[in-house]
Amino acid sequence: MELRRTPITWAIYGMNAAWASFIYLSGPIAPILAEELGVPVGAAGLVGTALAAGMATASVTGPAAVARFGRDLTARLGLAWLSLFLVGIILVPTILSGGLAFGLILVFIWLGATGGGTVLNASTARLADRHKEHSAQVITEANAAAAWVGLFSPLLLGAALGAGLGWWLGILVCLSAALAALAGLILADRIEDSAASAGSSRRADPRSMVAADEVYEAPVSGAQARAAGRGSLPRLFWLAMIALFAAVGTEFAITFWGSTLIRDQTGAAAGTATAALSAVVAGIAIGRTVGSWVTARLGPHTVLLAGFGLAVVGFGILWSATVLALSVVGLLVAGFGLATLFPLILDRGIQLSDGQPDLAMSRSSLVLGLAVGGLPFLLGALGSVVSVRTALLLVPVLVVGGLVGVVLSKPVADLEQALD
Repeated sequence: MELRRTPITWAIYGMNAAWASFIYLSGPIAPILAEELGVPVGAAGLVGTALAAGMATASVTGPAAVARFGRDLTARLGLAWLSLFLVGIILVPTILSGGLAFGLILVFIWLGATGGGTVLNASTARLADRHKEHSAQVITEANAAAAWVGLFSPLLLGAALGAGLGWWLGILVCLSAALAALAGLILADRIEDSAASAGSSRRADPRSMVAADEVYEAPVSGAQARAAGRGSLPRLFWLAMIALFAAVGTEFAITFWGSTLIRDQTGAAAGTATAALSAVVAGIAIGRTVGSWVTARLGPHTVLLAGFGLAVVGFGILWSATVLALSVVGLLVAGFGLATLFPLILDRGIQLSDGQPDLAMSRSSLVLGLAVGGLPFLLGALGSVVSVRTALLLVPVLVVGGLVGVVLSKPVADLEQALD
């Protein structure tokens, strides 16, 4: 059946892009903000910890919010919650200063990330429900939108700083994106409600909607919703989460410590090495854009195996490169490989959730938070004992673990299809 994207589909893509602007701009803003407030630049690393804590918290708040409000209202409230704390981040330095201001901003980042993570969980589950036969494709497309925002957001921030504007402009961009996503979701809901009212005959038989345009959403029952935060998931799901941890850990290990490796290996200036990291984000953005098409033709399992393979090849080029140009090639290849891993493993988790997509997304959010918060910290700790280059040998170990998780979590339906 052909994929038909609806206004809600596009609205969810927009929500992913808004969330990505917060994720990708928080990192570049952190050291600038720390310097302005007069706190040690090393404290800027706590921004990543606050983001990870928010994602982990969302694994608890998401199911509870869906149980009480449903996915649509949960997404609206999550965007409003995120917007509230973005406003707070902008205002804090006008009221407080020093470590107290920075500490309060960290709290606001944690709370904002909780709202954003809850939006991601609810909207991804909703997207999978609306496009059951094409869930891998639409989730990949949603993450492609996020990756493109991730590529251009730091460039926009750099241009603003070059023009003499402050770090607050980056947060203002995030706020504008969140409010635009909220308005887009409300508008999309109204458009689809109007269309449903005009087609009363189709509304009389919801199952006919599935056959016609694949956008019928099975309602979440009260019992399902109440169980979302305390249910159990199949063993195959947790095997897929091993792959998710490995994929996210690999991505953040490269993006957090890649510039240090490039400086050590090539002698590039700090600014040049940091700018080179845009290559991995570009690879992810391009890879996700074409990944939807590739996945539809090769299947998610094959693309996942190839993705981990490309990621380790790209890392190998980066790890061994002694000139900047080759480092950039390695980052680009690694980005291509990493591109589809996160969305496709999220989709696999939903498929393996035994009909519990919201619970699957909440547990995925917890794994995501652990990977984002844990792997860069672990590599930093190892880098204080051995060289960063040696510490980064953890990446191939992660990739092997990810491949094992992918192979062992292959859905039974895929196995049966392969045997036929």
